[in-house]
Amino acid sequence: MKRTLYMVLLVALLGVMGCAKKNIIPDNTLADIFHDAFVVNAYIGEEHINLDSLQVYEPIFNRYGYTAKDVVYTVGNFSRRKSARLGTVVEQAISRLERESKEYEKKVVILDTIRNVAVRSFTRTIYNDTLIVAKKRADSTALRIEITPAPQGEYIISYGYKCEDDLEKYPRSAEFYFTDENGYQKGRTLVSLRKTGMVNRTLISKSDSRNLVLNLGKYTDLTKAEKSTSSKKGKKKKKSGKPLPPKTQDLEIRNLRVQFKLNADAAVDSLFSRYVDIKIFADGFLIKKDSLALSADSTRVSTTTTPNR
Repeated sequence: MKRTLYMVLLVALLGVMGCAKKNIIPDNTLADIFHDAFVVNAYIGEEHINLDSLQVYEPIFNRYGYTAKDVVYTVGNFSRRKSARLGTVVEQAISRLERESKEYEKKVVILDTIRNVAVRSFTRTIYNDTLIVAKKRADSTALRIEITPAPQGEYIISYGYKCEDDLEKYPRSAEFYFTDENGYQKGRTLVSLRKTGMVNRTLISKSDSRNLVLNLGKYTDLTKAEKSTSSKKGKKKKKSGKPLPPKTQDLEIRNLRVQFKLNADAAVDSLFSRYVDIKIFADGFLIKKDSLALSADSTRVSTTTTPNR
């Protein structure tokens, strides 16, 4: 790669024509010019910029007080200098690029680490229940949980369940979704229930999300159960209104947990506000009231939920 970069730059520089007064550029300065030219070449290649002229290098030469003619003359002069090699200057420029690359990589890693720490610092369990049992029709209210408000971020829902219902006759599923201020559903997710299982779902709320709704045992096809009942009696039955769920059920939810992760940008802002030591400003001055960042002493996301029992 070094040889390729060297040849590209050398050909480009030698292509600049001229015959005015020329100056010899010191080796260290020439290495700096090569360094900047490599960066420009990389940018041109990355952005797929089509150039009709080599004048793109002129600002680099001018920055160091030289012209393209001085560069061409200096490069050509290396062949007459026994104690100097052009390759050494190019290697010096490339070594500087490699050092900078490592520094940038290090800074990216540090920044990424800070973002991860910030997200972890503002991850909260906003709902937790060790056991929810639904045995009769009225218990279905315990299976519907509404968390409000639902600020923008990531919600991780996890729990285990056991269902002893006749799922062929009464198929069931868990559903999770957000609602906006008008009650419209957003980002709905369904999980079909089996006899036993684990549920792990991640939902990401949008800026217009207001509530998070968990329905842990929704009947998905009651008409199927109604048809099955009619066929057993051997006669057709007229449908009257909406089919009702069975009077008894057997669904058990264990270790339900909902975690909330603040989005990375808001988490970094919150981490900054927590540790920055500026006491002359009133609380809330640095963060707008409608900001998604949590206050410095926040330990949980406030929620309003329907009771489980």
